[in-house]
Amino acid sequence: MRKVFLMFLLCFCLVSSGLFAKEFKIGVAVALTGKFGKAGNLVKDAYTYWQEKVNKNGGISVKGKKYPVKIIFYDDKSDPATGAKMIDRLINRDRVDLLLGGFGSSQVFAESAVAEKYGFPLISGAASSNKLFERGFKCYFSTLGKATEEVKGCVYAFSKLKNKPKTAAIVGADILFTSLACEGFKKYCNENGIKVVHFELFPMRLQDYNSLFLKVKEKNPDVLFVGSHLLVAMRTIKALKEINYTPKGIAFSYGPTVPKFVADLKGDANYVVAASEWTPNLPYKGGVLGSASDFAKEYSKKFGRSPDYVEAASAGGAVVQQLAIESLGLTPPLKDSDREKIVKWLHNNSVNTFYGKIKFDKDGANIAHPALAVQIQNGVKKTVYPDNVKDGELIYPMKPWKDR
Repeated sequence: MRKVFLMFLLCFCLVSSGLFAKEFKIGVAVALTGKFGKAGNLVKDAYTYWQEKVNKNGGISVKGKKYPVKIIFYDDKSDPATGAKMIDRLINRDRVDLLLGGFGSSQVFAESAVAEKYGFPLISGAASSNKLFERGFKCYFSTLGKATEEVKGCVYAFSKLKNKPKTAAIVGADILFTSLACEGFKKYCNENGIKVVHFELFPMRLQDYNSLFLKVKEKNPDVLFVGSHLLVAMRTIKALKEINYTPKGIAFSYGPTVPKFVADLKGDANYVVAASEWTPNLPYKGGVLGSASDFAKEYSKKFGRSPDYVEAASAGGAVVQQLAIESLGLTPPLKDSDREKIVKWLHNNSVNTFYGKIKFDKDGANIAHPALAVQIQNGVKKTVYPDNVKDGELIYPMKPWKDR
């Protein structure tokens, strides 16, 4: 009994003296199941990669000491209400120090409202609806740009061609991010002299894609722009092939950059253009995760696939939060006043990272990041816009299904 008491006393003394390192607890509510489960798991992988990388080096370094990171994940089941409950649970039951964002504008819209209520900064790398930035929130931040701006690279890529398209159709799912992506496509088509001959938003639950695209086919636009998530993008390609409709060009707001798109569709994925905010060939570098190419190589080695830009943006959000902690010299457990300091630091500072320069505007949007466009060529993503970073030329028009 005496030995047990002495062991207890020793452990108590070690903890009290700080020899047993405390840890930073970070909470994440993200879609691991449901309609956004595939993409949500990419976000989880990105945070897990960052956590393992940091902990391998001993943890977050503050004033000469290192503190490990522990991430608590909850599945929001692709449901905004569930996500909001999980954020409340993370804050009030799990007593996390900080939060990171999940996947999807609808989910993050609800989850960030709870974070704002409690004064918790929440940095997202997988949500970019303009409405996220129109609420006057102080605690919400996004490493992505706004949805209407995110897609402009796709339109610019086509508009700079010598034989540029004259007409376009724009369709998309009627949810936060994708509907605003469609507005962005329309805005930049109008500004670049591409006439929009068909514009339609459809329910996310839509099953009959063939009828939708038969209507588009009748209008015979040169280019088809689609406000999409992964599921919408894949269903679109399958439907176009089934009705034997090949526009000269097709571009999506999101989906084709996810490895599953090429893995499942194989040759049918070729020539597709997609909006992006990061590629491994960019000349970006910074603390924690090194350069863009370093990140891509190590990430690919760990997961057996190249990282999607949403994964890079999510990891970038974790990095900038870490840099704020280190710069401010904060140690766990964090107090409300510590989180207030982090919010101010994020608003007032810019950092260079493997993801590029991150500078948050007053509304929380990243204003330092350019919009890119990539095209799948022989199963590989090639950056085709802008000119100063491209590693491939846009192939236009795309080959008909029967000629592939």
